[in-house]
Amino acid sequence: MQKVLIVDDQTLNQTLLEAYIQQYVKQYNTGPIEIKKADHGLEAVKMCQEEAYDLIFMDILMPHMNGIEATKHIHALLPQAIIVIVSTEGDEENQIQALRSGAKDYFVKPIQPDIFKRRLHLYATMIDNSKGITSSKQSLNLFTNTIFCYKTTYHIENEEDLAQLWESLLFKVKDNVRTNFMSDLIRFIYQLSQVMLTRKVQPHIVIEENEHYYFFSILNINIVQSKKVIQLIENYFDQIDYLLKLNILSFKVMKDFSQTMVITTMVIPEEQPRKFSSDSTATTYEKGSEILQRFDFMEEEDMTSLELKLGELSTQFMWMGSNELNSDDVDQIIVSFERISSILLFYSQTQTLGTAIRDLTAIIKKDETVFIAMAAQMSTLCKSFNNDLIVWFKTLFYEGAPSVDYMNASILSNIQMIHSFLEPMDEAGMEGDDNFEFF
Repeated sequence: MQKVLIVDDQTLNQTLLEAYIQQYVKQYNTGPIEIKKADHGLEAVKMCQEEAYDLIFMDILMPHMNGIEATKHIHALLPQAIIVIVSTEGDEENQIQALRSGAKDYFVKPIQPDIFKRRLHLYATMIDNSKGITSSKQSLNLFTNTIFCYKTTYHIENEEDLAQLWESLLFKVKDNVRTNFMSDLIRFIYQLSQVMLTRKVQPHIVIEENEHYYFFSILNINIVQSKKVIQLIENYFDQIDYLLKLNILSFKVMKDFSQTMVITTMVIPEEQPRKFSSDSTATTYEKGSEILQRFDFMEEEDMTSLELKLGELSTQFMWMGSNELNSDDVDQIIVSFERISSILLFYSQTQTLGTAIRDLTAIIKKDETVFIAMAAQMSTLCKSFNNDLIVWFKTLFYEGAPSVDYMNASILSNIQMIHSFLEPMDEAGMEGDDNFEFF
């Protein structure tokens, strides 16, 4: 990373971000970073017309041209620049508009210095990776040679590299493809890489793209029997384009999700008081041949408590990657887990999730020191797990879901991955192909 542009109409905010970046440079002993500033979006666009920037921090509310419009123009000029929104406007609508306009990340002011510098380190890594391989259009994926000249390669040597891979992949593609599907693919790649590390093989993950597709390739895959890999893929995914040849496994994912899946929308009637009774478990909405249900089997008191505890977990997990946890922090997480699992276990419809969270809680309680030691590496995974739970809760009880088991597979997969950090897979158990199961 060499050139950074800070776009904000407040001098104090510009100075603060510059100070954080300089602290990062000193902390990580990076090379010099050139920092320039713009007071509004129009000025930023003009500056980007004159020279390229690697990383751009963009406010939203500014005179002459707001941050959303500026992001659209700059993304068209510099498609490889990482644009990060830093704004007091933290509502979901602004975030969605920013990401659709070309931004890659979103911070709500006031920002936490440690979290900011951690994210800055991730941006720098991604920028360095994208610059590292730009010399040839010869592709590595098995689908096509028609790709952009840039690609990103991850050389995975240990568990720490694997944790960085997880965070980087989620960050890289989250705004360009359907989130739940991509999360499943990233989990698959993550867990397959974990198995390869267990077998003393260093996986190389290569991401290529063209105008319409992402191509994910895993090299050195021949350490695992091809029949087993195919079986796992076809069992885990309903539909995905993949090719397997010799030592390469490639996936193809369309960027424009509107062409790859049907998004079912529904019109919810004007809000009515929620009714809870033993005779009614769901309100059904029909859209064409698709049926969505808004479930109401859970008592209102339990719903309120569940929503509260999920919110508390969000706060607790937010600090995992930037601060050192202590036993009191872990105890708070355990209390939240225990309350969530007790609520879910009470209802037959959610007992599967309740049992999984209860078992995870037992592992954390068994040895809290392990959880504390692994906290930084697990932070992104835990946030993803909590986010899935929040989306599941909101969809099942308020927006409507295709079934009561909606997102169970995704949530349970996250729990299994946390298990793998706290209780590493026994290497001996991987020797026989019949034992090769990680979903």
